Parts: sequence; structure tokens; C-alpha cells
Amino acid sequence: KEAVKIAEEAGLKALRTGAEAILTEAIDEAPIDTGTLRRSGTVTVGKLPDSARIYEAAESGNEMKDAFTEKIGKEKAVYISFNTPYARRMHEDLGYTPKRGGGPKYLETPFNANKDKVLKMAETKVKKALRDAK
Repeated sequence: KEAVKIAEEAGLKALRTGAEAILTEAIDEAPIDTGTLRRSGTVTVGKLPDSARIYEAAESGNEMKDAFTEKIGKEKAVYISFNTPYARRMHEDLGYTPKRGGGPKYLETPFNANKDKVLKMAETKVKKALRDAK
């Protein structure tokens, strides 16, 4: 039980670190009009955030990417999300050409480019945590 707990904690911590790096790239790739979409990007552990709350904060100018430093749910998962009513449409519409900034697939492209590196880092961190626990 102790080994599982150590491995899960190390794995989630490493995945969060990797997700934050992916989010940074995704924010740079997201289209920009007012900046609300970019500000609404966040990483959460345990569950997805309350998107309406994030949207309100992002719309008022608050950046959310570092808003959730602790687990917010019970799932053993790390989420990267953009939280505006139009985030999905802008991500999926391959014909959309923004006035400024990136374009469609602004999250998927950085995710796919970095996922293997993040998983390798998580594997290394879990192994180290288990070795150090001896």
C-alpha cells in the first residue's frame, strides 16, 4: 500500500509538471482576440475545474494557469483545459483563422508533441521515488 501511495503521488506530481509545460505551449498557440481564451487555460489534478468560474475570472483579466496548486478532486488524473464557452469550437474548427495568435488544435498539437517526454519523465520520477523510499 505504501509503495502504491508513493508511486501515485510521484506520478501525479510529475504529470502535473509536464501538463504545466504543455499548457504554456498551448497558451502560446491559442488564438487571441481579447486574451480571455488564453487566460482560461489551467491545469488541475483530481477533476476538471468549474469552467464557469474560470471563464468569469479569465474574462475579468485574471490568469488561471497557476490557480489550482492542490488536488481539487479524487480522480488520479491530471487535466489541461481551456474554459470558455467557445474554446472547443475554436480548437476543432480547422477552417477558423484568427486575427492574431495561433489557431485550431492549440491544445492537441502541444500535447501530442510532448506526451512521450512527459510520460518518460513521470516514469523516471516514480522509479526514483520508490528507490528513495527504501
